[in-house]
Amino acid sequence: MATVGELQPESMKRVDAGGTPVCLAHAEDGSFYALNDICTHEEFFLSDGELWGMDVECPQHGSRFNLQTGKVTGLPAVIPAKAYPVKVEGEDLYVEVPD
Repeated sequence: MATVGELQPESMKRVDAGGTPVCLAHAEDGSFYALNDICTHEEFFLSDGELWGMDVECPQHGSRFNLQTGKVTGLPAVIPAKAYPVKVEGEDLYVEVPD
């Protein structure tokens, strides 16, 4: 999937988890979070956007989503992003995406 060293603090990376595009983020709190990488407003990759504290901002229209919950924190999106658990095992990061 990805390694801890691939994600500097306050950065994001697009990864593929079993065919699901995932925005993997190393947040300002030092933890790793994962959201579905497709913005729920229009189909743009969240991983191409920016981190603002504990939110990710879509590069197209500025929708924001909370990294921990996927909750919308900035319009125009109104549908939350799917949040997935991230497991850290040594240097490896694993995202648990349900079937």
